[in-house]
Amino acid sequence: MRYIKDIDQVNSKCDRIIGLQKLKEAGLDIPSPIKIVLPRAFKDYKKNKKFSKLFIKEVTEAFYSIRKINPNRGVYAGRAFYVPEIKQPPGPRSSSVREVGIILKEVKKLFDFAIKNKFDKKGSEIGSIFYPFISPKLPFSGGCITPSTIEKNIIVIEAIYGVDEGIQTLPHDVYHVDVTKNKIVEKKIAEKLSCLEASSQLKYSKRKVPKKLQLSQVISDELILIIARYFTKFILQFGSHRLEFAVQSEGVYFRECVPFALTKIQDKKINIKGSVIKVSSIKDLKNIGENNKIVFIDPKIIQTRNFDLITSLAFNFSEQKIILYPGSVTTAHAATVLRETGHTVVFVANQSFKTKDKVEIKLQETCLKAEKIN
Repeated sequence: MRYIKDIDQVNSKCDRIIGLQKLKEAGLDIPSPIKIVLPRAFKDYKKNKKFSKLFIKEVTEAFYSIRKINPNRGVYAGRAFYVPEIKQPPGPRSSSVREVGIILKEVKKLFDFAIKNKFDKKGSEIGSIFYPFISPKLPFSGGCITPSTIEKNIIVIEAIYGVDEGIQTLPHDVYHVDVTKNKIVEKKIAEKLSCLEASSQLKYSKRKVPKKLQLSQVISDELILIIARYFTKFILQFGSHRLEFAVQSEGVYFRECVPFALTKIQDKKINIKGSVIKVSSIKDLKNIGENNKIVFIDPKIIQTRNFDLITSLAFNFSEQKIILYPGSVTTAHAATVLRETGHTVVFVANQSFKTKDKVEIKLQETCLKAEKIN
């Protein structure tokens, strides 16, 4: 095929493709089959302003080959972007697509996003990933696993009901496992009032967690240790990474992995006080002036994956901003594009700020923190 190949046949610079190849090589369960839309499809689309008949034919064949093996699942269409000097460039993605016409629209959306945000520079690879859609719904869960940034031999598992992206902006459980002892050494069980679930072929929505589950441990001790063993096996082979997982009735699937390292703080002496400007939509960007140094990203931007806003904020301001970003260094991976365009990112977990709130930004232990002040 000219435009689409099985993931085993692809040689790519894209971290998301490389990550799935690593997961498969390590013997972890991943969605299958996985089809890759090659960069040549993007080049032809950009040149001709439309999809060729051959490309439409290949997408149709790939779509139905995935559905045939997974008749009870739709098809996911996600980004496969490599952009020089930008790690993990963001982009839109679908939910559970069951119509080939919608898959074609989703690929067009990805390609248009790359063009709009100037990801199509020299040396870039712009493509897409197709695979069977695996997305937890209550009472199943998703989350991520990383090495501890503080303690040796400790791994950190973060989990929430519904899709793993909920951990970026919503209270969730955190489990610490000592991999040398195969023992859970700490559990932080959050009150989980809401989670995110796929609500249509294209959308994800916030859902209320039933009261009986709000204070319950999201995944069992047995499953925590199973996930820890999978992760240990992986990092022994490939080194420090961040893995995303989805729990289903038949077991745990791993859907993404990227290299993981603690972000270095450029200026450890930073201590700034100032007023916040809150950004909730793309139109709010016009309110940011040169004197607005501290910008808070509304969590709903992350929940709805409004990456047009994130990339616009990253690239359209020549002066460096301090970005108060929902989540943590382990969960807020979409913040990478902000750091790599010169802005300072301060992870604020579940803190909330309003425009004109006074805050102080300073180093505490190994990371920057934001605290409200009077």
